[in-house]
Order: sequence, then C-alpha cells, then structure tokens
Amino acid sequence: MTDIGFLGLGKMGTSIAQGILAKGLYDPQNISFFAPSQKTQEKGTGFGLVLAQDERDLVKNAKIIVLAIEPQKYEEVFAKLAGLSFVGKTVVSLAPGKTISYLRSVFAGASICRAMPNTPSLIGKGVTTLAFDETPNQDVVALFHAVGIVAVVEERQIDEAIPLQGSMPAYTFAFVKAFVDHAVSLGIEESEAKKLALNAIIGSCELALQSDKDLDALIDSVCSRGGATIAGLEKLREEGFEKAIDACYEACVKRSEELKGK
Repeated sequence: MTDIGFLGLGKMGTSIAQGILAKGLYDPQNISFFAPSQKTQEKGTGFGLVLAQDERDLVKNAKIIVLAIEPQKYEEVFAKLAGLSFVGKTVVSLAPGKTISYLRSVFAGASICRAMPNTPSLIGKGVTTLAFDETPNQDVVALFHAVGIVAVVEERQIDEAIPLQGSMPAYTFAFVKAFVDHAVSLGIEESEAKKLALNAIIGSCELALQSDKDLDALIDSVCSRGGATIAGLEKLREEGFEKAIDACYEACVKRSEELKGK
C-alpha cells in the first residue's frame, strides 16, 4: 500500500511528484505510479517511485489516486477498474470538464477532488484551484502546495476561475508577444525585448503581491499626468482593451463549461 498513486505520469503528474519529493512530503517508496510507456516507467523508477503492475494494481494499493492521464483516455482506463472497491480512497482528477458527479459515479465510495493546476507548476510556481465533494482533504491540498499556491473553491468556480489561473499563462504570453513583436519592428533585438518585458512583468507582479495598494492605485503610481504611460493606457482603452478582456474571459469560461458534456 502506498500513500499516493499516479495513474499516468505526464508533465503535470511528473511536476507534482517531483514537488512532493523536493518538499519531503513522502518518501519515494510511498509513491506509486503506472503508465504503459516503457520510457515513462523508466522515468518514474528513476525518481525512486514504485511501479505498479497495471492500472488495477495501482488503484487497489494507493490511498490517494491522482488521475494524471489524458481526459480522452478516461473511459478506456476506467473500464479496466470495473469491480474494484474505492471505499476509503481519495481520487484527484486533473482533467477539465470531468465533474465531481461524473467521477463519483465511477469511483463509488471514494472522496473526490477536482484540481486545476497551471503550467508554471512545472517549475514550482503553479496556481491550482481545488474543489472537493466534502471536507477538503489536507493531504491533497499539501500535494499542490508542493508546486505552488492553492485556492480551495466551489466546483462551479473551477470553471469561473480558469481565466485567472489555468489559462492566464497563455494570455500573459500573448500580451508579452504583442509588445515584443512591435519592439522588434522598431529594431530592438527580440531577446532583449523579451528580457525587458518579461522581467518587468515579474517585478510588477511581485510589487503588487507585496503592496497594500489596490490595482487602481498601483496603475496610478506608474502614470504621470500627460506622460507616456498614460498615453499608452488611454490608447489601449480607446481600442477596446477592457472589452476584449471581458470577451476573452467569458469565452474561456463558456468553453470550459461546454467541455463537461464531452
């Protein structure tokens, strides 16, 4: 019996496992995994994790089961688990669109958690939202604290918060790319433009997190009356920046909710 079992060990599953090991939450012999790929098996055993015989063996012998497989493989893998008892276990799903009620229908008797980590989890800077079907399991919360920060939310807020954390890296990259592309058109080296923009964003975010000022006050603190910054901000607003963000947010949430039916 192991404390944690990873069903699948892709990039996100690997980052969580590595975070657990780095923080010393569990010894490697208390973490099991199964993946059919020999390459993945070699990767997991290279970390010292216990390789289960198959999916059934993994689920039977782990207390907390992390579903780190691709969502499109859920049905195929779940069919292999027919007849097993899940009573007393906790199942954590990393897949968008797989609701707690759906997971409860598959893992009858288990406690269920939906987790939405984001890609910065790969470097220990993740932001994860968690939704539980009952009282939050602090062992599960600790798993995701190992790769960043955690917010426990109601299940409906998993979808509503995706633009703020799950999708935010892509929106941030797109925002930076637009500035970098324009800087390059003016003759600034791409590598220099990226360094300037990305580090300015890192510093700005750190400042905002440490400041007791609200975001409007922080914006004002950068803007001088009649200066360059406020000229740029006014142009963003004239061109519909805030409306575009609203539309982006709504489209992201809508699509996330639509995926529940897939």
